[in-house]
Amino acid sequence: MSKNASRLPNKLPFVLMGGHICVDACQGGLASVLPFLVIQSGFSYTEITALVLASNSASAIIQPLFGWLGDKKARPWLMAVGVALAGIGLALVGVLQSYWLVVAAAMISGIGNAMLHPEGARLANLTGGDDKAVSMSVFSVGGQIGFCLGPVISVAAITAFGLAGTLVYLVICIPYALVLLALTPKFRTFGVRAAAQAAAGVRDRWGAFSVVLGALSVRSIVFYGVTSFFPLYLVATFGASEDAASLLITVFSVCGAFATAASGMVSHRIPTPRLMVGCFALMALALVAFVTSGNVWLCVVAVMVLAPCVNLFNPPAVALGQSYLPAHLGMASGLSFGVAVAVGGIASPLLGVLGDGVGLVPVIWILVACAAAGLVFSLGVLANESRFRRLK
Repeated sequence: MSKNASRLPNKLPFVLMGGHICVDACQGGLASVLPFLVIQSGFSYTEITALVLASNSASAIIQPLFGWLGDKKARPWLMAVGVALAGIGLALVGVLQSYWLVVAAAMISGIGNAMLHPEGARLANLTGGDDKAVSMSVFSVGGQIGFCLGPVISVAAITAFGLAGTLVYLVICIPYALVLLALTPKFRTFGVRAAAQAAAGVRDRWGAFSVVLGALSVRSIVFYGVTSFFPLYLVATFGASEDAASLLITVFSVCGAFATAASGMVSHRIPTPRLMVGCFALMALALVAFVTSGNVWLCVVAVMVLAPCVNLFNPPAVALGQSYLPAHLGMASGLSFGVAVAVGGIASPLLGVLGDGVGLVPVIWILVACAAAGLVFSLGVLANESRFRRLK
């Protein structure tokens, strides 16, 4: 590997990261607005749950559509519109009085989120040159930064200004949308290159892509499961304080963000299929250790092992999946960021119902099974890559 192999050919992936920060700050910030809506607007818990479901569903279901549109014709302006809609929607959540108007505003924010992800991930691939895994890791870490910043922004703004504090998202998102809009001509040149590649008759490998998508989907279930149920398990099993349990998950998220940032560089040393196999194997072992150890400190160690395992392979795996669909980069991106993440978001409340009925231990064993399934998918990816190399 040459000395400059890890250098991106331009700074555009960092611009894309900024857009990712904006839309995921809106998505993460919405969750922190909910308690204030219950207290100050009098919404019920059922209404709040339906509101979140509407926003997440609007985001997840429609992402492949925007990916398909991006494959038909380069539409980098979708990112600017997406950032603007994400901010406008969340800003309106705090100032509208009617419940159904609030639901509509949350859905607008979710649609804005959906508009950025496929086009942003497609362009992260194209602007990365030969270092697509690093470019994708830069783009992906923006989402994790946004999810961390969103709750902080929402709570601080609403504490200072009441529910109208959600208007701060206009100040954040509209200027950045204008930045993305100004760069649309530059981004469009990469779209022309992608169209030329598609016109050249490059063959898509949908079967191989579906195996990667399966791995990304079960990874999403484990991620949501860890963040949702591990704090509850620590409190119920070891009598840990809620603050301590929440702090552990915060550390998990921060370590995961660092792992995501480093993932592209790691993929230089370890081929992505092998990285996936190793991460899922360690993930399964860490989950088993967590649920069987009976020791709170071993549980903490298990969580710290899980942080890199859940995140380290994710951006390179997305980039690998995109490489299987060179003529449909947008669709690959929409499925990877939309459908795969939606699987975790849908599974989490179902696991919560199971936890209410039979306890948290069976829930964690299901997460073990998901990690084992991810290992099987990863071995399938490894086998596919070996076969592709033999055929070349």
